[in-house]
Amino acid sequence: MKTVFCITSFLFLTATAVQAQTQYHIQGNLPQNSNTDLNLKGSVYQGDTLIATTKTDDKGRFIISYPANYKGAAVLEIKPSKSVILLLDRENFEMQWDKLENFTSLKFTHSPANDSFGQGLELYQKSEGKRAGISFLLPFYEDSQIKLLLQKELEVQDKTMLQFLTDLPQDSYATYYLNLRQLLADMPQTASRYIERIPEHEKEFNSMAFGNEKLIGSGLYKQLFEGYFILLESYGDKQYPHMNASIDAIIKSLKSQPTLLQQVAENLFILLQKRSLFPAAEHLALAILSNDSCQMDGKSKTLFEQYRKMAKGNTSPELQFENTKSSFIKLSEIKSKHKLVVFGSSWCPKCTEEIAKIKSFYSQWKKDYDLEVILVSLDNEKEKYETFTKDFPWISSCDLKGWEGPGVRDYYVFWHPYFVFIRYR
Repeated sequence: MKTVFCITSFLFLTATAVQAQTQYHIQGNLPQNSNTDLNLKGSVYQGDTLIATTKTDDKGRFIISYPANYKGAAVLEIKPSKSVILLLDRENFEMQWDKLENFTSLKFTHSPANDSFGQGLELYQKSEGKRAGISFLLPFYEDSQIKLLLQKELEVQDKTMLQFLTDLPQDSYATYYLNLRQLLADMPQTASRYIERIPEHEKEFNSMAFGNEKLIGSGLYKQLFEGYFILLESYGDKQYPHMNASIDAIIKSLKSQPTLLQQVAENLFILLQKRSLFPAAEHLALAILSNDSCQMDGKSKTLFEQYRKMAKGNTSPELQFENTKSSFIKLSEIKSKHKLVVFGSSWCPKCTEEIAKIKSFYSQWKKDYDLEVILVSLDNEKEKYETFTKDFPWISSCDLKGWEGPGVRDYYVFWHPYFVFIRYR
């Protein structure tokens, strides 16, 4: 009997060990939220992913699990409108949150990652508050001893968070996550006050492993890209070589992950287009099209092809005019030396804004440069199209097919307003 007991115990321990390797558990207590639905959502590159759901009991207690292969930040949604970020670092831990309106009442047990995260956030907020106050006072104490003291205190605050991060265990996810959040917080400050730090951020960004599960699981991937490329705009006229070098670093880092590379490239391309960073968008598009490791679907390929098919020197596609008051029925009939084709719609606020600017210059452009404007409307209701274009002094056309029209397809239009400049040869 004793031998059987030992074997049974061994099997139980083995099963428990296997279980511990496949999932981890969060045991919590939310005294104010009995019988409340909870969602635990993690991050993948394309957005949030639901990890698990549960419900608190009549005393607010709950247990929710997450898989062992997930390492990153997650959001615990407490219905209907409260949420908190948790770091999932392969720990079984407990959380006690007595008052949801007060984050200082949130406590963790057996979770060094979340303890460090909370301490880091608190330290950062205090440090930033001091920095803001000192920065406000500095202009009032020019050329004085007080100014020197204030500047020294700024240096102290700069080093406080850095020292905290240095002292954390380097294999903790909290260390990685807080460093990433620190970078995101630093970049706007660098752009506005510390331009000399841009090369440092550049070096850090270009050396990142963009396929790292810790970065993907952070939920900060897209914020990182947006913040970084906005920062590089601070270079002014010299921004594009820096952007192109970073684009090359991203592609190289993700070479072995073609699906992720395609997703990243698409979103970065849209960001660059949105911010009118067209030379960088062109560099990205051509680099992706020439990259054999990136297997693109038809939609993605079409997105990037615009820079190859619509490149300077190519012949512009024909446009057939429909629902137009013009005597011309197609683009090639217009013999003006220059043509500006504008894709827009009545329901696009930015189109209305940009087209109003064109209208103020149209007569002068036509006289000085022999330029004709052609508006291609993406409206699919004739009445709205006619109201939208009734006062335009140029040629307007609309096939009422919206984004499905042949002009949209042939000119690779994925957003609007979209402008194509054509020079007649």
